[in-house]
Amino acid sequence: MFTGLIKGLGKIVEIEQFRGGRKISVRWNDFTDEKIKSGASVAIDGVCLSIEKLSGDIAYFTAVEETIERTTLKYLKNDDIVNIEMPMTPQNFLDGHIVQGHIDCIGKIVEFKQIGAQSLLRVNYDRKFAKYIVEKGSVAIDGISLTVAECDEYYFDCAIIPETMNRTILSRKNIGDFVNLEFDIIAKYVDKLLDNSNELSNDDDFAASY
Repeated sequence: MFTGLIKGLGKIVEIEQFRGGRKISVRWNDFTDEKIKSGASVAIDGVCLSIEKLSGDIAYFTAVEETIERTTLKYLKNDDIVNIEMPMTPQNFLDGHIVQGHIDCIGKIVEFKQIGAQSLLRVNYDRKFAKYIVEKGSVAIDGISLTVAECDEYYFDCAIIPETMNRTILSRKNIGDFVNLEFDIIAKYVDKLLDNSNELSNDDDFAASY
């Protein structure tokens, strides 16, 4: 589990394509931290991956077909810069929101402009996820915990503060770029519970008619 607070920027060292997925190696200075070991979960641009091997400041991951298909990992190339977040621990403050690293869909940046001290980011997304987006709610973009400023069934806006721009890959993003989107897990659970409740109610109505 993650919080959506990016810990640093890594660099893609090598990508190896294989049938059904990609092997991805990422360089980040803090991978030399002795607390980080093989098997640890790491969010790369918001995608939860497991470290298969560590060699100095380089970590090696494998992304399988399902992950590649659902995320922007399919677009990565050598020397690209990526957001990195390590999993939260019981000692961490939950400063962002609960992020699993399980990407729901890919969005597209359709507007990105500076307004005063902040930057306004507008992202188009698959309308089937519109029920999980609300004003002042949370969304993770490339693993970054952000607050929705405005939304409709086709797009949502986020106001980006300078600190977030400086610490993440958002400073490198442009209109037309694709981003990983993860919607609020709490909203998804509530939606599932309501669906189940409605199904049970319909079953009771059916049974009562006999």
